Amino acid sequence: MNVKKLLSLVVALFLFSPLYAQWAVGGKVGLNGSSVHFPGSGGVELDSKYCMGLNGGFFAQYQFSHYFSLQAELLYMKGGYELEDFIYENVGEIPLDVDVSLHYLEIPVLAKFTHRTGLNLQLGPQVGFLLKRRLRYGEEVQSSQALLGKKQPLDFALAFGAGYEAKNGLFLDIRYLLGLTSVYKDVEGFQNRTFYLSLGYKFDL
Repeated sequence: MNVKKLLSLVVALFLFSPLYAQWAVGGKVGLNGSSVHFPGSGGVELDSKYCMGLNGGFFAQYQFSHYFSLQAELLYMKGGYELEDFIYENVGEIPLDVDVSLHYLEIPVLAKFTHRTGLNLQLGPQVGFLLKRRLRYGEEVQSSQALLGKKQPLDFALAFGAGYEAKNGLFLDIRYLLGLTSVYKDVEGFQNRTFYLSLGYKFDL
């Protein structure tokens, strides 16, 4: 393809995209269940117990056509994981119930494919910025690096799910987060696994 044809294609896209393209913004709030996936002894892969948390925030969406859009979100999410009868060497090798809370500021960027019925599929990358973390065992609450391990400030993940959007702007999202990096620096495994259920409202600009 020569330069003239390429320029013609770009001009055509700019001329015809406004027939469909439009911006929309909105907010959402919901519940999530989160855990981590980590390597156990002997190479056995393990999953922790899920713990419940909250999520919520705002988003902006650019609609390229009736069927395809890109959506960027700014979300707060409280996640973490629970372990039962965990042997914690730093507190004397006593079996403990351990509860770790992780607070993130998350930015997913999702491609959305929408059917005329309002049903949609969502897929895209997500980056999370760790805001705060806390570990509880028994009656003790700790935030020290000695017990929690070296902090990993960024979490990279893949988000995918489905949703339904009504004509009045109300919508429901069900999403799953597949963590790609460890929540601890220099430690393999311990990737986030999170289910999201969110309600929200969108309005066109």
